[in-house]
Amino acid sequence: MQPTEFIVLNSTKDVFDIHLTANQTALAVVLVLFCVITVFGNVLVMVAIVKQQYLHTVTNYFIASLATADCLVGAVVMPFSAIHEVMDKYWLFGREWCDLWRSLDVLASTASILNLCAISVDRYWAITNPMTYPSRMTPPRAKAIVAVVWLCSALISFPAIAWWRAVSVQPYPENQCLFTNDVGYLVFSSVISFYGPLAVMVFTYYKIYRAAVTQTKSLKIGMKHIRATNEPCRSMTLRIHRGGAHEQVKHDDNQSNARHNRHLVISATPTTSTGESSSSSKSPENTIPMRFASRHVKAFSLSKKLGKLTKERKAAKTLGIVMGVFILCWLPFFIINVLLGICGTSCIAEHEIVSSIFTWLGWLNSGMNPVIYACWSRDFRRAFRQILCSCCKIRKQQYRFQTTMRSNIPARAKSPNEEVFL
Repeated sequence: MQPTEFIVLNSTKDVFDIHLTANQTALAVVLVLFCVITVFGNVLVMVAIVKQQYLHTVTNYFIASLATADCLVGAVVMPFSAIHEVMDKYWLFGREWCDLWRSLDVLASTASILNLCAISVDRYWAITNPMTYPSRMTPPRAKAIVAVVWLCSALISFPAIAWWRAVSVQPYPENQCLFTNDVGYLVFSSVISFYGPLAVMVFTYYKIYRAAVTQTKSLKIGMKHIRATNEPCRSMTLRIHRGGAHEQVKHDDNQSNARHNRHLVISATPTTSTGESSSSSKSPENTIPMRFASRHVKAFSLSKKLGKLTKERKAAKTLGIVMGVFILCWLPFFIINVLLGICGTSCIAEHEIVSSIFTWLGWLNSGMNPVIYACWSRDFRRAFRQILCSCCKIRKQQYRFQTTMRSNIPARAKSPNEEVFL
């Protein structure tokens, strides 16, 4: 196969030929495919969250922010890196864009990782404290956390790289896009961008796993022990009975709301701070029906919250898979990043190739998150199907309309007084 030839105009206005071998052409096709998949998948996630009402949840604020960061990686960071790789590390776009591109790379990658960290904390609160979660994680608070994530990412990227360029005394060739090898910056940015969030995610998902196991056991034995949030000396034991009868939920205003569902009866027994039932609670009269339980129980709709535990655990499982893929994708890069800062290129054989492979492996994490949602999240799978089917339906309708219009337009009738000039 003959090399592919391109005429490229570089920043110094000199025209030169670039010959791409078959391997370089194949590499370009693969890398462009990665970019397209990443952008398409994350745009699909954002459209699904915006259009589908059932995806308007607090957790999906963080997922939308994650998709935005991943889309930025696929649309801006990966394409220029693909050109850089295909051109054998020859930079075509000048020093200014190199600095901005490197900053956007750090910004988007760090924001993606910190959003995953925020999601893990959100799931930790939802699983371990399902009664207080709605009051703790409100939409304004979720938006504030997302803003902090992007602010921290921006502070790590733009000012740090600008400072490094200002204090750098090494000559900077125009046809290369170098990154800092400052030990302090590489170690600090790695801790803030990866190792710190990784520690938080491992801790939260371990606690989520323990809480999920405990709650599953509680539901199986039909009893759950909770503590009142504003009465530290009081707690309550919930006894849960399930059946298959017709459920009748009575309200205080003597109205009734019937529905055919699994029968769920919740009774609450007050206990003291030592965990024992109060002396008066031994009698059957003190086993409080749910509608006569304390105001704290009614305020949080215990039956509804307990019914959501299964859904919360499934969401935690999906996001746990996201975290596992994140570790596999990013851990090699940040190990290499720290090693390059500490011992330089001497301790890594073929460091340029290894660094490029692990960098792209980290970026591929941005394209894998939508695939994980589609495979493990029923809500996102349903939303993706609806969006893609509606797009196909719209295109078919447009095609049929155009075909009908063409077939229904009659030939223009000639007027009797019209003269034809040849």
